[in-house]
Amino acid sequence: MPPHKYDLAEVIATENIHRKFAEAVSKNEPFMVFRIPGRDIDLVNVDDKREFLIKPWQQEAFSLHSEKSGNQTLLTAETSKEEYALSFKKYKDAFASGSLKKAILSGVIHKEKPQNFDPIGFFLGLCESYPDAFSYLLHHPKTGTWCGATPEVLLEGKGEEFITVALAGTQSAHPSGEYHWEEKEREEQELVSQHIRETLQYMGANDIEESVPKTVQAADVVHLKTEFRFHYEKNIKSLLDRLHPTPAVAGLPIADSIKLISDAENHHRGLYTGYIGILSEKETRVFVNLRCMQIGERELALYVGGGITAKSNIEPEWEETRMKAKTLLNLLKSTT
Repeated sequence: MPPHKYDLAEVIATENIHRKFAEAVSKNEPFMVFRIPGRDIDLVNVDDKREFLIKPWQQEAFSLHSEKSGNQTLLTAETSKEEYALSFKKYKDAFASGSLKKAILSGVIHKEKPQNFDPIGFFLGLCESYPDAFSYLLHHPKTGTWCGATPEVLLEGKGEEFITVALAGTQSAHPSGEYHWEEKEREEQELVSQHIRETLQYMGANDIEESVPKTVQAADVVHLKTEFRFHYEKNIKSLLDRLHPTPAVAGLPIADSIKLISDAENHHRGLYTGYIGILSEKETRVFVNLRCMQIGERELALYVGGGITAKSNIEPEWEETRMKAKTLLNLLKSTT
């Protein structure tokens, strides 16, 4: 494992993080180390006053320390191209026969875990390689061990001032910094933005300010991003439950897309496309859980997905999932 700019002895004074992680996995107890963009690496401890929320896809959110029991979660099976094609056809049939405008189709990629794989070292590599992402390494009895780096803010703010974002459309990043967005990608972005507008208005947010869509880079890919700033005085958990799932991880209409995902996808998403973050009196920093993988005894399961519309073609969509996996795969190659 190559050296990193993050020195654990300096980042987390007196803490033997490798030992703590190993003990947590051995005893099947909660553990989390993370880095918020622009911050130092942080380790959750038993006396932490902050509430760490973890929400799997289509399951109830739970606090990191409130749930101490559970079973080790086995890795879900890998998604073959044939399985992806069958699911893709179900999506296209749904667009032709109903009011569905967009739905997210995801899949799972398996990689053999290298013999010298170090989860802590991999996490440090994520922090170094993707400074603008929320990076984390998590173990919990309900979920097993997960690691990821996600660029998508679900909700962040202090006091009563908050930000959320619409993030959609994907291209490979390239040095020129010049990108052309097709109609399908701009349409996908607008569907996400419209959902957020309607949600904020419905939930009673005030002073809503919306930016124009702009291209932003997240690891090896770029997306279209619209930022929403607003004032909110009510219950934050209720707002989180209303914002999630976003069309960026489910589709539109939300209920129809969730049903299609349940019918067409052959795997459980686990923590992928759920959310994870901090909820405290001082600040809220909650992120949609993208670009993530589950760590098994012998294999790693990477979760990837993309937005499907009536105009989508299977080959570009399949290739987009391979491209998104490079965020973690490239780092895996360089750190083992």
